[in-house]
Amino acid sequence: MSDGSLLLGVDIGSSGAKVGAFDARGRLSAKASVAYPTHTPRPGWVEQDPNAWWAACCRAIREVAAGVETRRIRGVSVVGLSPALVSVDQHGNVVCPAPIWSDQRSVAEIGELTERLGPIAGFSPLPRALWLRRAETDRYRQTCHFFESFDFISFMLTGEVVTVLPSGLPLPWSRDDIRDIGLDEEKFPTRLSPLGEVIGGVTPNASAETGLPVGLPVVSGTVDAFAAWVGTATLRRGELCNTVGTTDGVALVWDRPLEDPLGRVQSMPHIVERRGKRDWIFGGAMSSGGIVLDWFVRRFYEQVTDPYRVVSDEAASAPVGADGLLVLPYLVGERSPINDPDARGVFFGVGEGHRRSHFARAVLESVALAVRDVCEVIQEAGAQISQITVAGGASRSDVWNQIKADVIGKPLLVPSVSDSSLLGAAIIAGWGAGVFGNLSEGAETMVQHRARFEPNWTHHAHYTELLQFYRDLYRNLKSDFPRLARWARDRTD
Repeated sequence: MSDGSLLLGVDIGSSGAKVGAFDARGRLSAKASVAYPTHTPRPGWVEQDPNAWWAACCRAIREVAAGVETRRIRGVSVVGLSPALVSVDQHGNVVCPAPIWSDQRSVAEIGELTERLGPIAGFSPLPRALWLRRAETDRYRQTCHFFESFDFISFMLTGEVVTVLPSGLPLPWSRDDIRDIGLDEEKFPTRLSPLGEVIGGVTPNASAETGLPVGLPVVSGTVDAFAAWVGTATLRRGELCNTVGTTDGVALVWDRPLEDPLGRVQSMPHIVERRGKRDWIFGGAMSSGGIVLDWFVRRFYEQVTDPYRVVSDEAASAPVGADGLLVLPYLVGERSPINDPDARGVFFGVGEGHRRSHFARAVLESVALAVRDVCEVIQEAGAQISQITVAGGASRSDVWNQIKADVIGKPLLVPSVSDSSLLGAAIIAGWGAGVFGNLSEGAETMVQHRARFEPNWTHHAHYTELLQFYRDLYRNLKSDFPRLARWARDRTD
C-alpha cells in the first residue's frame, strides 16, 4: 500500500458512532464521533433508533471526509454493538426501535429457546425476533429483513442485504431453527458474507449523505467486541483482551476450546487465522464497564470541568480498597460470569469518614474486580493468562490501568489507539481491500502500544482478599435482587 492510502473504520457503539481514517501503520489521520440516545420506555426495555445510528454515521463520516482526501481511502468496514435487532420493511425503512444488548424483554424467549435448541449464542437475533412476533405482530409482519447493527449500516451504504458470517464461526441461527420456532425464514438475509469480503460499493445516495466516493468498497465487518481483538493484536496463546466501552468484555486466546460446566464463560473460534492455524477465544461479555463510571460522573461530577480526569486523580489519592468501601457494579444486571439480569449496583460499607475520592476509587476497583471474577473462571478451566491488553476509551485512564494490573495480577499493555474496535474495523477494511494478505498481518502491522503496567504485588494481595468480599456480597444479596425487581415492576404496571 502506498504511504498516502487510508483505511476507514466505522464503529456503532452503545453511546455513539465513531469514524476514523488510518494510514497503513495504524496512525490516525482523522476521527469524529457523534452521540445518540438510548431509550428505556419500560422497565427492562433498552432500545435505540437505527435511523439515529445512520444519521450519526453520516455526520461523522462527513466530518472525517472533510479532513482527508477521500480519493486516498481504499475501503471502509463497519463494526457495531450486538445483539441489536434491526427490523427493516420492503422499502428499506426502519420498522421500530432496535432492542440492544442490555434489553431484557426477551428473557423468557431466551430460556425457552435454550431448552428447545440448546445454548443460544449471545449475539443470536432469534429470541428478540420471536418476542417481536408474539408481542408486536404488526411490526413483525412489516419486517422484510432482520439486521445486526453493522449489517444495517452496511446496507445503508451499499443497498446490499447481507448477514456477515465471521471467519470460523457458525451462524447465530440456522434455517431449521427459524422454522422450528415459527419465524419466517425469508426475513433473514440469504446472502452470507464472510468477514473481510467486499459487500458492494457506496451507492450514489449514500455518497451524497456521507461524502464518500461512489463505488468505494464496503468490506463486511463484525461485532465490535470481536473487532477489538483485531485492533489490539490479541493473537497469541495466553493473551487476553479486556475491552472497556460502555460494557466490558474479556477474551483469552487459547489453542483449543475450553469448557466451563456452569456456562459462565464460553469458547468460540478466533476470527483471525494466524499462520494457517485458527486458535480459540475463551471468555465472556459483561454488562459492567464504562457504564458504571459514566453513571458515577453524571451523578457526582456534573459541574466539574474535565470530570474523568478529576475522577482518576481523586481515585489515585484514596487508598487501596477505599478504606472498606466496596461496590457491586451491576447497574443493568450482569452477563458473565453470574448471568443475572436482576442484579443491581450496591455501595457497601459506607462510613462517615468516606469522601468522594473513596467512592471514585471503589467504582474503578469494582469494574476491575468484575474483570478478575471472569479471569478466575477462565483460569479454573485450565487456561493461563500471560498478559492483558486493554481496549476502549477507558484505557486512557492510567490510574484505572494500574488498578486493573494490580487487581488481576498480570502485566497490562495499553495500545496507542484506544478506540480498538474502530482500529479493528479499519484493519478489516484493509484486509478486504487487498492491502494486507491476511487479518493477522494487518493487526501486527497497524497495532502499536504506548504503555505497559506491571502489577504491584502488595496491592494484588489486598485485592485477592477483597475479591472474596466482592463475591460473597453478591451471593448474600442474590435472592433479594429479583424480589426488588418484582416489587418495582408491580408498582410500574
